[in-house]
Amino acid sequence: MCIRVCESIRACPNGTVTFVLDRLAEGDSLPAAIREAQRRGIAEADPSSDLSGADAATKVRLLAALTWGWDPASVEVRAQAVGADAAGAALGARSRGRRLRAVASAHADRPLLVHVRLEEAEPGDPLHALAGPEKAVVFGCPDAGDVIVSGGRSSPLGAALALVKDTIEVTAPRSGFF
Repeated sequence: MCIRVCESIRACPNGTVTFVLDRLAEGDSLPAAIREAQRRGIAEADPSSDLSGADAATKVRLLAALTWGWDPASVEVRAQAVGADAAGAALGARSRGRRLRAVASAHADRPLLVHVRLEEAEPGDPLHALAGPEKAVVFGCPDAGDVIVSGGRSSPLGAALALVKDTIEVTAPRSGFF
């Protein structure tokens, strides 16, 4: 009998988008939020991969491949981009005590599919707690509870290495206590 320890992945793995959405919630326009992210060294000169959801989808596609053995090249992606309409959604979420987040997700029972959607995160959700360019991944493990890997600010090399290291630690086969 095969026991699946982790059934879902929910993540905000892109610090640029988290930062931009927070700035939109503070009343910045999308161009102003992007300029500020670039000024602080958070966003690249061309942030289109971040804002389109492609970067987040790639990261979750790789996490799903490590977690469930999926072929990353075979994963379908459905992504909602951060566009001009996100400003109103971010302000609306803030008025309800929530935070707008670009959430990338995958589920073991829906193989080879990654979604990236703008969602309102409520207080208590680890994705709500992110500040500025921080990142987080929530591995949904029904028998053990959620495993949350969070922290780190946008730094291309540091973020990539930390995410891979943490994923390997979480998903590595173990002997002894589980």
